[in-house]
Amino acid sequence: MGFFGDLWAKQHGKQLMLSATGFGASAILLIVSGYQLLFLQSDAEWGEFTGAAIGMLVFSSLLLIVITPEFLNLRSYVNLLDELKQIDSTSELKRRKSEGDEAAKILGAGHAAAWEDFLVEKGLKKRK
Repeated sequence: MGFFGDLWAKQHGKQLMLSATGFGASAILLIVSGYQLLFLQSDAEWGEFTGAAIGMLVFSSLLLIVITPEFLNLRSYVNLLDELKQIDSTSELKRRKSEGDEAAKILGAGHAAAWEDFLVEKGLKKRK
């Protein structure tokens, strides 16, 4: 799996927070460096930062290319759990319970506990 795969796996339960933070920070860095290149590079005071802005633009773009798919994937699991919690039909919920179990397992941490509490509340699972 490699060093980074093992490191990522050890962060189970924190992946959504980490990927959201990385996504947000990279997006802000991209916007700030883009603003520098579009509007400030000809300014006398800010012109000297054009080289750094180009470097930050490349760096933030690469980060976004790496982080965005994982962030969107994890976010889709959160959306799935939210969708399942809106279902009123017990039979429909029973049918789709395995989807929720998988999403909660992948997200870990508080999502897994909240999913289990939801299932107990709906009478589809007993407390351990």
